[in-house]
Amino acid sequence: MDKKKVEQNPDIIKMVDRALQVLDILRLSKESIGVNDIAKQCEINPSTAHRILKTLEVNDWVYQMGDGKYISGEKLSFVLGKDNHYLALQEASLIVMEKYTEKYNHAMNLIVREGSHCYIMQQSRTKKLVDYIPPLYSDLPFYACAGGKILLSELPINLADTIIHSRELVPLTKRTITDVEQFWQELRNAAKQGYAVDNKESAENGSCIGVPIRDSKGTAIAALSFSGLIGIKEQEELLQYLPALNDAAAEISKILYGCGDHN
Repeated sequence: MDKKKVEQNPDIIKMVDRALQVLDILRLSKESIGVNDIAKQCEINPSTAHRILKTLEVNDWVYQMGDGKYISGEKLSFVLGKDNHYLALQEASLIVMEKYTEKYNHAMNLIVREGSHCYIMQQSRTKKLVDYIPPLYSDLPFYACAGGKILLSELPINLADTIIHSRELVPLTKRTITDVEQFWQELRNAAKQGYAVDNKESAENGSCIGVPIRDSKGTAIAALSFSGLIGIKEQEELLQYLPALNDAAAEISKILYGCGDHN
């Protein structure tokens, strides 16, 4: 910035300092914060805090939740820590997932990976009495679910190999893949095709198909699946859900990162 302009307008520096204060408050907070609370902590009026937050939001430094409160965004906590990233991902995905579940009358799961464990971090369920999907936050076997295959398929080979050999591939049904080389072929197929399936591998009656959700750099950060599909006789039948899944994943990416054309 031109030194002369700064000297002529000290409010420029003051506004930058206030913006940094706001970012620091959000960075250290373990929960979302409203405009009034931010204004109080920074000792500024709410209208000034609102202008700062909107400027930061446009540039991806903060993220506004559905209740109007803020957390630090993609350029800060999305990179430095997973807590806020996952919080934003949970909220953004639920909006989209509920819409697609209502339209197609099938449950959806959002799956993330922590080490060798894959968890259902968000889900949308149907109004059916039974929809044949595990509960929210269930730990799924990476080798027997579509989301797990997706999340391993684009990892560096050494890391994926370490994960595969860290757990015994226990058969859950007669279709569960327990041979390491066969599972590697599944991962290669998933990476090439951009989707993965669980064809009665985790439950005798249920099938699912999943796709990646990507960040602004195209990295897969989660997997989205139509789950608990009953009555599937041939694996190819699952492909009818692929366009809708890709659209839903793109919508979630767009909400979070302003992108969504990677799938």
